[in-house]
Amino acid sequence: MFHRSKDATLAFTTRIAINTKLRSIGEMTELSIDTKNKRVRLRLELLGEQEPIDIDILRYSLKEEDGTTYITLEEVQSSREWLTSALREFVVGEDLVIPAKAGAVLKLLV
Repeated sequence: MFHRSKDATLAFTTRIAINTKLRSIGEMTELSIDTKNKRVRLRLELLGEQEPIDIDILRYSLKEEDGTTYITLEEVQSSREWLTSALREFVVGEDLVIPAKAGAVLKLLV
């Protein structure tokens, strides 16, 4: 029960922060986070797209080095074949820096 409440709060806060960045190209309409199984599901409604884009992060990991927090997407898929390929080619396996402001909140993903 605690996990679901924490996950829902984390998803709500994260969605607001991401939508601030996406404002000029669309919005994230759904975000669910399962910290126990290290999975994330999101839906984007972007300008010029007829249908929403779904992205499933099937596995992720977090690490901290020298005060910087990183997230590594280990397995992803999306509702667009080209996007799944691009994510696998350029994002999966890469350590992505989490901004310091978000680092404290995203540590809840563990």
